[in-house]
Amino acid sequence: MLAIVLLALLCAQFQAAHATFQYFAGYEPLTNVTRHSLIDLDLKDMMTTAALGGTCGDTCKLNAPCGSSSSATAGTGCGYDGTTMEFPNGADCTWSVSNYVGTLTGNCANAYDIWTSGKYSFKETGMRYIRKFASGAEGKSSGSRTDDVDYKDNAHIKLMNAYWATKGLNQYTWGEQMIEAAFKGTKVGTNTDLDFSTVGRDFRKEAIQKGIVYLNIYPYMVWEMQDQVNDCKAQSLSQNEDASVKAWDEAVAFYSGSLVRGESFGTSTTGKLQYALADKRCKNFNTCANAITGTTAPSGMSAVNQQIYALFNEGKELARTGTADECPKLDVLMDKIATLSLIPFVQGTMRYLYKTKDSASAKEAGEMWAFASAILPFVHEVDPTAAEKLYKRAWKHDFTSDTYEIIKTGIEGTLTKLGAGSGKGLITCESIGDLYSGTTLDSAGCTSSTSSSSKNNDTVLGLGIGIPLGAIAITAFVFVVFLWRKSSANSKRVEELTMQLRNTGRV
Repeated sequence: MLAIVLLALLCAQFQAAHATFQYFAGYEPLTNVTRHSLIDLDLKDMMTTAALGGTCGDTCKLNAPCGSSSSATAGTGCGYDGTTMEFPNGADCTWSVSNYVGTLTGNCANAYDIWTSGKYSFKETGMRYIRKFASGAEGKSSGSRTDDVDYKDNAHIKLMNAYWATKGLNQYTWGEQMIEAAFKGTKVGTNTDLDFSTVGRDFRKEAIQKGIVYLNIYPYMVWEMQDQVNDCKAQSLSQNEDASVKAWDEAVAFYSGSLVRGESFGTSTTGKLQYALADKRCKNFNTCANAITGTTAPSGMSAVNQQIYALFNEGKELARTGTADECPKLDVLMDKIATLSLIPFVQGTMRYLYKTKDSASAKEAGEMWAFASAILPFVHEVDPTAAEKLYKRAWKHDFTSDTYEIIKTGIEGTLTKLGAGSGKGLITCESIGDLYSGTTLDSAGCTSSTSSSSKNNDTVLGLGIGIPLGAIAITAFVFVVFLWRKSSANSKRVEELTMQLRNTGRV
């Protein structure tokens, strides 16, 4: 009872406080990463009809002509040659930044311009743009320390690089290459496995929109966590210094985006990045905080976001106060977050494999391509045969060699071994779930014989309680205690409250 009274007093004091920087769904950054998070506004503007040069007038099947020649003639159909499908861009578009004020020169209204030159997420030296996330991948490093792990050597990123090199893409800039080809309607992959001039405007739009997040921003989010691990080992800043959390805060900003904001946890209906994707997919697979009840569809925050944000909050405290001996703990958290982030990608792959099992529209095939491309390197690491079947379906549009059931079963057989490092084992059949349309079961998922959903969630958090209650409890605890610890004034107030309770005989 005493603990409850003390916690109530602490919470009352905490609610009166105001965060210095914008919260991301319950995570309070200790450094200013608001401008980093604006990268989602770039993506939002890129996906407008005007920015992409119109919409497809007909619902087109993959690799088939449109039913109406008029829409294709107007330039808004699904014509299958590069000249009629090229997305517009302004070759003279440039941005400059001075004192955090951006100035544009030329026409920067098109999607390709924003991809290449950026729009909202500016920084001290210029504009931050998504294309650069991959283009400088080979040389990204935290510094010259011998024990630093460079971008290309991070376990997750290295795995992705190695796989795409086997498919004829640049081992460092494969994410950029894919989006460039989708914009320009060109070929990409070994033996030009995918020709973006033949798949239709709808396919290309989905490849761009989703590929930017899954194949470019996701690896960079992982890199920011690696950068934080490197900084922890360097101990370049004194303990208890907020600035020492900068790279970790940036990782959260790139996972969440500016449209996912607020001091409390909740679902994102307006977000564009990974946080919003996880909440969207949980409704398809019954992995939300509120499961299906009768005729009520699943709702609430996704279980995977609960897990990831608990780990983000734990990592923030380690990054801020951790000693060199504790840096390996931050390394473990990075691996867990990077691996758990694959869950919505797997769910998306399963969903669009199902949707395209009988016939494929250009739009649905494009969505399957983006999701499949996000998990292919990890599936390949576990089972190259299963990965190749998925690759043929997503990249070569081979819908006859292997059935939906065969490909699905192959992916399910890799789940518990997906990821890298300490993340392996966190993904299970239960964490992926079954595919639903509302409350109607479309396709049952696999069942793990050695683990359960609650056991998996306990492993993630190291607790003997289950998700979602466990994640919410530990996140709330970490969130409240860590924020109070960072302020000496607040620490003093905690001591005062404790003494008050003692003096009244409640301790």
